Amino acid sequence: MARLFAVYKVENGTKILLGGLEERRQSRPREDNQRGLVEIAKRKYAESPTEELRIVLEEE
Repeated sequence: MARLFAVYKVENGTKILLGGLEERRQSRPREDNQRGLVEIAKRKYAESPTEELRIVLEEE
């Protein structure tokens, strides 16, 4: 079963919901996998390639 994450952008201490992300990896989760998910979320939800986002993932 895939794990679902809510993706939030942090601006001035406020979390803004951007959307969701599904982890499809079948192997055991590791810390580097979490960083990979954050990078995927940044690429998916950035408005431009140069935009820097602060992203928070929360498991649903």
